Amino acid sequence: MSGATGAYVELHARSAFSFLEGASLPEELAERVAELEQPAIALTDAHGVYGAPRFHLAAKKEGIRALIGAEVNSAADCRYTILAENRTGYQNLCRLITRTKFRDGTPGKPERPFATDDDFAEYAEGLVCLSGGEEGPIARIFSQCNGS
Repeated sequence: MSGATGAYVELHARSAFSFLEGASLPEELAERVAELEQPAIALTDAHGVYGAPRFHLAAKKEGIRALIGAEVNSAADCRYTILAENRTGYQNLCRLITRTKFRDGTPGKPERPFATDDDFAEYAEGLVCLSGGEEGPIARIFSQCNGS
């Protein structure tokens, strides 16, 4: 990538692997980011890293940096965006997601896997947690304050 404007990096993009929440294939995301001359993008699908291999290869082909992450629900029914900083982080992200899949689901939403505070602490090494997003803890606090 020659003339990267570089200032903006999307840290919360879902692909078609986030059923009913994302539409573009990982390859399409990488192509578009390269067209926009952005240096990187984070793929953060819901509850898994299903598109990560395809995304990594597509980003490499396009000359951009692929950041890998996922959205993980908490026991409090907030959704956190988790990014892997390095190989250890990717391994811990996969372990965290696997741990959530062995639970019955968020109280009141049995189909929705979740991580406990202890899970987040156990697998924290190499991970960066973002708190934004429409289902994140900050949005949840604001919606409770506004009564909506």
